[in-house]
Amino acid sequence: MLRFALFFGLGTFAFHRLPELPGWPWLALATVLIGLVWGGLGLRPWLAAPIGFAWAHLYTLAVAPPALPADGATLRMVADGRVISLVEHSAHTARFVFEVRSIAGPSGPRTGRWRVRLSWRDPPELRPGDALQLGLRLKAAHGYAAPGAWDYEGWLYWQGIRYTGYVDPESVWRRLPGTPCCRLNRVRGGLAGAIDRLPLSGFSRGVIRALVVGDQSALSPQAEALFRATGTSHLMAISGLHIGLLAGLGLVGVAWLWRRTPRLCEQVPARVAGAVAGLIAALIYALLAGMSLPTQRALIMLSVFTCALLSRRASGPSQALALAAVGVLLWHPPSILSAGFWLSFGAVATILATLSLASREAYWRSAIRVQLALSLALWPVVAAFGMPASGVAPLVNLLLVPLFGFLVIPISLLGTALLALSTQAGTWLLQPLGLLLDLVRQGLISASEIPWSGPLQADTAGPALLAYGCAVGLLFSPHGAPFRGLAPVLLAVPWLPSEPQLEHGAYQVQVLDVGQGLSVVVETRLHTLVFDTGPQFPSGFSTAKAVLVPFLAARRTSRIDRLVLSHGDKDHAGDAAYIVERLDVVRVQSGEPARVGVGAERCVAGEHWSWDGVSFRFTHPAATDDYSGNNASCVLRIGNAAGTTLLTGDVEEPVERRLVAAAVELDSDLVVAPHHGSRSSSSQSFVDATRPAYVVYTAGWANRYGFPASVVDQRWRSAGAIPLNTALLGTLRFRFTAGGAMLGPYAHRLLNKRFWSHSSGSAAPPHAVSSIHRSSRP
Repeated sequence: MLRFALFFGLGTFAFHRLPELPGWPWLALATVLIGLVWGGLGLRPWLAAPIGFAWAHLYTLAVAPPALPADGATLRMVADGRVISLVEHSAHTARFVFEVRSIAGPSGPRTGRWRVRLSWRDPPELRPGDALQLGLRLKAAHGYAAPGAWDYEGWLYWQGIRYTGYVDPESVWRRLPGTPCCRLNRVRGGLAGAIDRLPLSGFSRGVIRALVVGDQSALSPQAEALFRATGTSHLMAISGLHIGLLAGLGLVGVAWLWRRTPRLCEQVPARVAGAVAGLIAALIYALLAGMSLPTQRALIMLSVFTCALLSRRASGPSQALALAAVGVLLWHPPSILSAGFWLSFGAVATILATLSLASREAYWRSAIRVQLALSLALWPVVAAFGMPASGVAPLVNLLLVPLFGFLVIPISLLGTALLALSTQAGTWLLQPLGLLLDLVRQGLISASEIPWSGPLQADTAGPALLAYGCAVGLLFSPHGAPFRGLAPVLLAVPWLPSEPQLEHGAYQVQVLDVGQGLSVVVETRLHTLVFDTGPQFPSGFSTAKAVLVPFLAARRTSRIDRLVLSHGDKDHAGDAAYIVERLDVVRVQSGEPARVGVGAERCVAGEHWSWDGVSFRFTHPAATDDYSGNNASCVLRIGNAAGTTLLTGDVEEPVERRLVAAAVELDSDLVVAPHHGSRSSSSQSFVDATRPAYVVYTAGWANRYGFPASVVDQRWRSAGAIPLNTALLGTLRFRFTAGGAMLGPYAHRLLNKRFWSHSSGSAAPPHAVSSIHRSSRP
């Protein structure tokens, strides 16, 4: 079974690496070939690989979210449907999943089922199951394509969501008659509302809500950052750990009570009663969590282990674990892409291996050994998925996992159940828990301030992780096994000093995909410059957190030698304070230092320096200039023997004309277009003066401004420049070698394309707007 599970997993994983989704004919052909081989050779273990591939193919074709019956980058429509998820509230905005059942159109209504993720500014009271008619503005789901960034498009795709958008504020909405659906989510929403009304701290309410109904939206950004910094974020996401702990409590508790009743034991063994009770408790908890994919995986694993326990078969826990893995992948093949899948099965395998090596130790020794083993064995998974690994995580989890498992989670569930019966009784039970959680928060703050609590900077490339994985395997091998002594050396491989990727005199430019904004990372052999941090939104979301920091972490970069914030606009200097707080930033400069804060100095034309044989020079603004806004942007020129790069911020035509008139050296091989390709910039004289080989537009996909403007794009093309857009291509990488060669561009979205990735062009109003019955009145 072990070999079958391994090959089945390999086949499933291989399918999810495809850039395009093959159609039904290819699946039919694969099925025939598998049948012929099976019939001729029998079911060999290696045949599980094509079976896994074909099963994943069939599953995807069956569940792929349908497209709306309209073309265009952005869509307007009047739609009837229902709220099918919990409603997340932040500031004056609600966010929820809406299942569209019908769309009003010129030739009559179109019916179907399309899931969309919506936001609604200043909404009415909303509950899961509400039937509504809404005026919507939608666009295809489109995430940030950058190394280290979260795959937002894939996350939505496997929930059946292909579009995101918002409720049109100019439309008229109305409630529709009908029996409310989504009873489970209505119950969860009611419990979440009861938790929100508790007289506890915001932190405690957010934690209880996350642990009971699986909704983390009530956790503040500060709380989420605290959990990340201490390596305890997993405690807030209901998964196999939570389900397993609760099932274990149910098993032990019911079995203990059952043994105290001899008459019951005569009919049903206590072991059987406890196992069934544990499984029922796990099912109820999973339902409260909304039967999310992690809880479904946990239930399948638990069901397999329960069946193995009840059957008393001598196949061993490893066989049960392999069977559970196949069961999970049969139920939901995309689980192979989830960190939770690897963490869950890795944790169970690690616990089993650790306990088998230390079966006669005292409980507290075994607990410490297991926690240290988990921290060691699961680090490659954490690193491979770009998750933060904290230096204090082993110690903090050693204390908090049993605290949450045996105290916080059971009391949270019991107290919330009492809230449904008696507000006073539930509050009486949960108030002491709130005080305990406030103490936990203080302890986490203290742990995060320990000098070695920061993220572990390590090489997460394939060879380093392979060496580390081999070391973990050797550590769990029997004493006296060959090469076991090499384990400590192999464990250190990811942290060994590495040779810089760039030679002296070379530099690399990476224009990050941050949507409608700008962030560029320039690297020389030993130095790093960041030009702008991208946008920040009123909700608190920022690409500094979501794109820039993960990108730098993937590059093993914790030090920024110079942070240039071109000017103070939020799409260029968003969340700069977070960057300065999180990373070692040596110097900050900006065209509007007072506006960006963070101790910035003013960039001044003429200032120049050299790093590792690469020259840097500011060409704007002059020391005597009093520009503000876009025209205050720092303009930076970078060059070596291979070519030059011009970073322009948001300067507009008046500044461009001045730079050309002053005979400033502007000719470049690579230009990041001023102001994202706006009509107010990229004047003809400026384009003629730069004449680059490539021009890069950092525009948001389907942006409402229509950037890049068609006239601007044509102007650059006429000058011989090849236009590139991060909205289409994702993060763009260029390398200028010391030998005089310019390499690139390398487009992250194209090189890492998967069949669920969206790759349509950016908006160019008015042609990008497809309207399905624009009238918003019923």
